[in-house]
This record gives sequence, structure tokens and C-alpha cells, in this order.
Amino acid sequence: MISVIPLYAALLGLIYIYLSVATLTRRKKILVALGDGGDKLLQKKMRAHGNFQEYVPISLILIGFTEYLGAASLFVHGLGVALLVGRISHAYGVSMLHEKLVFRVTGMALTFSSILLSSIAILYLLYR
Repeated sequence: MISVIPLYAALLGLIYIYLSVATLTRRKKILVALGDGGDKLLQKKMRAHGNFQEYVPISLILIGFTEYLGAASLFVHGLGVALLVGRISHAYGVSMLHEKLVFRVTGMALTFSSILLSSIAILYLLYR
């Protein structure tokens, strides 16, 4: 039974809404409906939102398969926490006007770790 991954999917869904609203709010403030209007802060908010939507779906699918194939709940929680913290860290770092690279790098490292470990776990669980 899949019982762990829905928690992380729901939490990440809430973060996605937050990032969407942050982008829309900036668009409304500077009156730009399409593109970025050359606004550096809007560019950063758009990239935080875009990067999130590029990495979260595949990550959740992989973690979901890991859980479905019978990985220990604690391991699945570890993957979920790594993804969640990674995405928060990355979004925070990218969306700052004066970016602190440590948040962005940490976020991507955690995200890549989650993807890599879940991919390896899937192969192991399929062919053990």
C-alpha cells in the first residue's frame, strides 16, 4: 500500500501553489502579463517556479515507485524529506534578488540525491 509518498506530494503541491502565487503577485505588481519585462526579481521567481515544476514530478514518480516496490517506509521518508528540503532550499535561494548560492547548491544536491537513490532502489527492488 502506498502511504508515505502522498504526504510529500501534498506538501510539495502546497509549495507549488506558493511559488505560483509569488510569481503572479510580482507580475501584478509590475504589470507584466507575459514574459518577464526585464524585471530581475520576476525572472528569479519564474525560475524558482519553473525549476520546481521540472524536478518535482519525476522525483515523486520515482519515490512512488520505490514505495510501491516495497522499500522500507523509513527509506521512502528519507527520500521525501530530501526532496522537500531540497526544493524549499533551492526555491529560496533562486528567488532571492541577491542570491545566496549555498541554498541553491544544497537544494539541487538534495534533489539529485533523492532522484539518484530512488532510481538505484527501483533497480535493486526490481532485480533482487
